[in-house]
Order: sequence, then structure tokens, then C-alpha cells
Amino acid sequence: MPAREHPCRADNLTENKKSHRLTPWNGALYSRVVLPLGLLLLVLVAGEWIPFDLWVQDCLYDWDSQQWLVKFDKHSPLGLTFYVIPKFLLGFFAGSLLLLTISQRWGRLTCPWNRLRLVYVLLCLALIPSLVAILKAHTGVAYPRKIDRYGGGSIPYRTVWQSIPRHVGEKRYKGWPAGHASGGYALFGLAFAPLSRSGRRRGLMIALAAGSLMGTYQMLAGNHYLSHTIVTMLLAWLVAGLLAIFFPWTPTDDIAGAPWKA
Repeated sequence: MPAREHPCRADNLTENKKSHRLTPWNGALYSRVVLPLGLLLLVLVAGEWIPFDLWVQDCLYDWDSQQWLVKFDKHSPLGLTFYVIPKFLLGFFAGSLLLLTISQRWGRLTCPWNRLRLVYVLLCLALIPSLVAILKAHTGVAYPRKIDRYGGGSIPYRTVWQSIPRHVGEKRYKGWPAGHASGGYALFGLAFAPLSRSGRRRGLMIALAAGSLMGTYQMLAGNHYLSHTIVTMLLAWLVAGLLAIFFPWTPTDDIAGAPWKA
């Protein structure tokens, strides 16, 4: 006769199964919401007390010629490479995803993603730059090239919280967060949508590379501080992570796995 299973052992097995089912959600909540939100608050608080933005921008400004290391010009080779062409490619990518959402098969070409994943990436591409644009319109942060420290005018350097109140006689700028980099970081949806973990890693690398290159170009041209680019990246991570939790394409691997986990 088969041995009777001990009731305590059966209870332990049941408890382990419940814990296993809960773990993916807990891991998703931490890696997609808690971690980026915590880092975002840390950067905001640190930026109010530590002038690391000025330390970085001082290294990117030629004090002798009083010019930035890169002249902002959309028609220059650098401007075309890091400003104009990325916008065109992002628009082309979004348009392609929209067409694939309408019809997932074009001749012999079949999209490996279902419509749910395609809609998710499209939402990331739309919502992340939109959120950044709303914040830019209401924070009033001046660009580095517009403050008196770098010969831009009479406006002093102010942190985000110091810039939000209106200052009489001063123009309200839209320097925070980094709007141009938000287009590249909007590709953060690619860090959660692919079917395989290796695909999610590649998506993460693409988003980080695109956003960072676009953000670095703006820093070199005096259009943004380092914290502006970092905040945009963390906002993109947070928005993409929140959306991914509400798009449960598969119950285990996709919900549990952050792209940087082995």
C-alpha cells in the first residue's frame, strides 16, 4: 500500500505553491514600480541639496570661449544624427507598430507579438513623452544655456522646487525633465513586451542607448542638466513598468522576469 502523506508535509507543499504564485507579482511590483519610484525620489531630493548638475555642466562648458562643447544646430551633422534622425526613426517605428496592430500579417511576414503587446508598446511611446511634456509645461526650469552662470542672461540657477513658483519679470522655461530624451526612453516598453528574457534585455539596452545618446547631446549643447535626463529615464521606467503590470500577457515568466535578471 502506498504510504499516507503526512498532513504537515501536505500543508507545507500547499503553502509553497501559494508563495510561488505570489512571488512573480511581488517581484514585478518591486522591479517595475517601487525601485524606479524610490530612485526618482532620491534624485529629486539629492538635486535640491547637492549641485551635481552644475558640476557636470561646468565640465561641458568652455569657459575661455564661453561656448558649449556642442553648438545646438538641427542642420549640423551632430544635430541631424542625435536630434532630427532619432525623431524620424521613432515616428517610423510607431507607425510600423500601428500598422502591425491593425493587421499582424503582411504577405509572408507575420508579427510574433499579439495585439496586446503591440498596444502596450504604442502606449509607452505615447504616454511617456506626454507625461514629460506636461511636467515641462508646469515646472518652469531654465535651460543651462539660459542662466547667468553660463552667460545666458540674468536668471540664476534654480533647482526644480525653486523654479516652480513664478518669478516676476522672468520667462517661464520648459527645461525639466528632458523632453528630447523622452522619445528614446519611451522605448522602455521593449524591456517588458518581448516574449523571451533575452529579447527583453535587448529591448532594455535599446531604450537606454537611445535615450542616453539623445540626452547626452542635449547636455553637451547646454539644453539640459544630467538630472533632467536621469529623471526622464526613471519616469519612463516607472510608466512602462506600471503599464506592464496591467498587461498580463502570460501568468508567470513575463510578469516575474525583469529584463536584467538572469
